[in-house]
Amino acid sequence: MTIVFLCVLLPNSVFAQQIFPLTVTDLKGRQVVFSAPAERIVALRSALGSVCYMQLCDQVVGVEDLEARPSEWLGSVGRSYRLAHPRLAELPIIGSRNQPDPERLLSVKADVIFIGSGDVRFADNLQHKTGIPVLFVENGDLAEHRSRFERSMRLIGEVCDRDQRAQEIIERIDLAVADLQRRTEGIAAVPSVYIGGMNFRIAHGLTGTSAAYPPFRLLGVNNIADSVQTGNTPVKGRFTIDSEALLNADPETLFICQSGLELALHDLQNPLYRSLRAIANKRVYGIVPHYYAASPDTVLAETYYMGTVLFPERFADIDVPSMADEWYRFFVGKSLYADMERIFGGFGPLFLN
Repeated sequence: MTIVFLCVLLPNSVFAQQIFPLTVTDLKGRQVVFSAPAERIVALRSALGSVCYMQLCDQVVGVEDLEARPSEWLGSVGRSYRLAHPRLAELPIIGSRNQPDPERLLSVKADVIFIGSGDVRFADNLQHKTGIPVLFVENGDLAEHRSRFERSMRLIGEVCDRDQRAQEIIERIDLAVADLQRRTEGIAAVPSVYIGGMNFRIAHGLTGTSAAYPPFRLLGVNNIADSVQTGNTPVKGRFTIDSEALLNADPETLFICQSGLELALHDLQNPLYRSLRAIANKRVYGIVPHYYAASPDTVLAETYYMGTVLFPERFADIDVPSMADEWYRFFVGKSLYADMERIFGGFGPLFLN
């Protein structure tokens, strides 16, 4: 049985029509004026996924050079929006991540440029050189910084006349978070967990991990990486954990991100790691990678899969492939779990030699 979320959408008339010229404030606090709804879109530095989640992929008119490569190229393999929208690879290239070309941007006649990272100076210079409004959005992480992702959806909705889609996304995520909280409330024995094989800049083996890992936060479990400190300051985000710290914490369950699976499996041949109780108890599981910070479809599918592993009685109704495809269809319009399974191996136990 798969989980079904009921999302009641309001009729278009409920959403107030935006009045142009419209002044909006992006996620860096920059104010930008639009004379009309943006119809021709360019999205740089990880912002393209957010645009596609908003069902605006068909309005994208140019891409960074890396997005024009095949969807299974190492740098983009597994990104759901690329798998669902192969046409992105056929669009004009407007430069690279760090050096978008103003002349190429003008040639595709973009109405807006969304940027997912960088500093204000970069955005201001690009806007000055092209005369095209530039807006910062953020992927957030669906846990601690979910509000920033939701603000980004609303911002894109405002300037592209997609307010209803933004509301639909926010309501769907909020329902999922509430459902996860309901399923995990009142659990007395909180399991200790760890994720290895995380990709940051390059693929990492077993010791490549993440503090404040969103799926773990959404499930309320004890991520041993959260206790690691530099001096008196907790480590944030993705980092390489000291092997001794991992061994001393000895988590009950290991999850391995499949972008670093080969490296992690090599590490697990080390006799030191074979002493981990998760290995002795055969509690090692592979997960589908998610890129940038959010990738909300894969993140939510992963979270529910982890729930079936850690709290099987409370997630007994979840059929993982069907549930994952529900998220992929909702966010990018296509069932993709079979593709993820073909590329990575899907969600499931890892059988170690």
